[in-house]
Amino acid sequence: MRTYQFQALNTYGQKIRGAIPANSREQALQSLKLKRLQPITLQLQRFAWLRNGRSNVWTIEWAKDVGFFLRSGLSLLESLVASKLRLNQSQKQFVDTVLEELYAGLSLSQILLEHQIFSKLFIGLLKVAEATGQYAQAFEDYAVLRQEETEFFKQLRSSLQYPLILTFVILGMVICFSEFLFPVALEFFKNNHFEQHVATTLFISFAEILKSLLRVFMNIPLVIALLISFYLARKTTKLKYALSWIAIKFPVFGAIYLETIQSLYLKSFSTLLQRGHHVVQASNYSADILQNEYLRRQAYHIEHAIRHEGKISEALTTFLRLPQSLADLLTAGERTAQLAVYCDICAQTLKNHCQQKLKKILAWTGPILVSIMGIIMIWMVVAVVVPLYDQVARMD
Repeated sequence: MRTYQFQALNTYGQKIRGAIPANSREQALQSLKLKRLQPITLQLQRFAWLRNGRSNVWTIEWAKDVGFFLRSGLSLLESLVASKLRLNQSQKQFVDTVLEELYAGLSLSQILLEHQIFSKLFIGLLKVAEATGQYAQAFEDYAVLRQEETEFFKQLRSSLQYPLILTFVILGMVICFSEFLFPVALEFFKNNHFEQHVATTLFISFAEILKSLLRVFMNIPLVIALLISFYLARKTTKLKYALSWIAIKFPVFGAIYLETIQSLYLKSFSTLLQRGHHVVQASNYSADILQNEYLRRQAYHIEHAIRHEGKISEALTTFLRLPQSLADLLTAGERTAQLAVYCDICAQTLKNHCQQKLKKILAWTGPILVSIMGIIMIWMVVAVVVPLYDQVARMD
């Protein structure tokens, strides 16, 4: 479904702006007529690229700026105008559109919901802010939650850089040796009737297997087909669900990924409860922050379980797959009417635990890969040098 921006006249002759979801332009026009609006202009939404998860990272700093200006005593409209100082042209146009719709009488939560750039979590925080006037708190909460999420995944990616570099160095070294240097040595051994030892024979077998794998990856049509299949798998709902399940089951890193997502959910859930949301709304909005399709579906079951069974801590434990120690904490929080506080404690515990795990894994990954590189280098040297040494010994 697409989103169309419109300018229209209402029944009082006032010009209003907004956005409306529709599958086609004709459907959008029909929806405007049903709302008794006379369209002036209707066009596709201009800010589609801003909805991308990586592209809307700018909203973190923008939310911080808006929160700062609100804390300084400026009104919401003045804060939005002042927040454009550090934005690029497209982002400034987006803020201008928001301002125009605010002047037209729409609420901020309604405007941002229609543009679909922000998560339900932020929309929920804004709805509370519109009732209480605490806009600064809503912007600051959104910035904190999004920054924690972004920084952790950024830390995870940067932590994996060193192991990946070492892995590529090892692969490049093996490929260069087996494809360029080792064939020359083998030809020399055959011409001079050198005896091949166990290390040489094993490396020959290894080189043949490596060549077979390289032929597969050098097949351009096959590689393109695999990339297209993977892209479609990520877009197809069922396959996306399966890939998300595999991600949390992946050895070692899957557990870290799972704990990170659990931490983000509980932190969001705690924040919404502290701002006055009902637990059902908090569970619904918090599920939207999850990037894993499998756990997102599981998180939506939490809302259903709370509605029908009323046991909040049990629903959180079951569908988030929390360990028993944290389940006991949540039960204590629900029993003492301090669920938000205990959710925050559990979120921080999970965050600290997964960070410790990550540090421990990375502390061992580097030495292990260096050891593997050393073993392969020794193996390659032995595969070439031993036959030469044996032949020299026989000549002596």
